[in-house]
Amino acid sequence: MQKLRTLSLPAYRGREFFLSVFVEPDPDSVDSFSIPADADEWGLSLHFQSDDPIESHTEVARIDTSHGEPHFDHLYASPQRKEWFGQEYTFGDARRRLLSNWQTYADAVLDSTAEETADEQDDTGG
Repeated sequence: MQKLRTLSLPAYRGREFFLSVFVEPDPDSVDSFSIPADADEWGLSLHFQSDDPIESHTEVARIDTSHGEPHFDHLYASPQRKEWFGQEYTFGDARRRLLSNWQTYADAVLDSTAEETADEQDDTGG
């Protein structure tokens, strides 16, 4: 899928968060592209800038229509899981859900990362 646009979200817990919209096929014009009318597939990704200089970003949560049906990839959860919504679930539904709950998903991934860092320090004696 091709990135259509990215929305900057407010800074949270010292990080800049973003919500990116992805579509397929690649739009000829971003300004006139309409979801779902012009999109065969669409997706929304909540992400933040990674501390790892090799990674461009860390994805927190994603709702998309790959695999033939709208679903939520709970990337912040361990283990990660998919929540299937059915064909009636819309781009607007996905946008509302991620924008309404993004801080909860961010807390889950940031708290998990902090726990992993603490465990690694315990293992190395740091």
